[in-house]
Amino acid sequence: MTRGSGGFRPVGLVLAAVLAVAAAMGALRWVDVASTWVAVLQALFPVAGAGIVAVTLLALVCRHPRLALVGAAPSAVVLVLAGATLLPQTVPPRADDLTVVSANLNFGGADAAALVREVTTRHTDVLVLLEVTPESVTRLRDAGLDAALPEVAGTAAPGARGTLVRSRFPLTLLDDADTEGFGQRQPEVRVERPGHPFVLKAAHPLQPVQFVESWRGSLAALSRWKDAQPAGERFVIAGDLNASAAHPAYRELADGLTDAHRAAGLGWVRTWPYGRRLPPFVQLDHVLSRGFEVVGAGTVVVGDTDHAAVWATLR
Repeated sequence: MTRGSGGFRPVGLVLAAVLAVAAAMGALRWVDVASTWVAVLQALFPVAGAGIVAVTLLALVCRHPRLALVGAAPSAVVLVLAGATLLPQTVPPRADDLTVVSANLNFGGADAAALVREVTTRHTDVLVLLEVTPESVTRLRDAGLDAALPEVAGTAAPGARGTLVRSRFPLTLLDDADTEGFGQRQPEVRVERPGHPFVLKAAHPLQPVQFVESWRGSLAALSRWKDAQPAGERFVIAGDLNASAAHPAYRELADGLTDAHRAAGLGWVRTWPYGRRLPPFVQLDHVLSRGFEVVGAGTVVVGDTDHAAVWATLR
């Protein structure tokens, strides 16, 4: 093994190759095409970003200054994007704050008792349930959900198609259409909170691995729904969007809205996958709003589902 001007050459070649792959993956964040592989690699942006910064630092340690210089620019981009997620923009809590929780039940299999305990402990006002089966409705009722959140709107269905909104306030169902043509429900409700009513859209686009065109179309439809809301209308979009901030379609949807977890300054939030061989690496579950300030936000791991639930307390 020979030593070059910047350290061992094989080490430099390996670092250069890793940097090239990580930078190419990271650059996909700005590519907006209907491709399953692009969507999957975009979801890995936090991993790619961490790789870019790590390789750049290793190049410095291993005395490869030219490689470190090449990695400096993409590292700066990654650090700026990451830093923006660490700046909290929250307000102090008050007694009349509103807590919204969204939970994907993984084909109805989530631990109903654990979820109801979390809902009760957090004094949840509105709960969005995704992948709700008729059997899971029974388990949730037996665990005490009806007592905690008696109002209900939406449809339970076999598989991943069912979506329900539960609330302590009266609900008016505005729409429960199958916008995808696959039986996937994304109900829109008016939450009749005394003195402060608002609209809530429960969102669950199809996942991009098998349905990339429908996934993009559903996110675009949510953006159109957002743009169609009357000026001054307070609303919340909550659910499993099957998309992260690394996807251009999600950023278009989130534009002009408040992302609760970003506003809370939580950094790299991960809600999927849980209970798999892979560690969780991406935030697919979100609470977006207009006309609200964020008091706090976070995630809750519930057993027997591959998604962490997300919660947000809003003013």
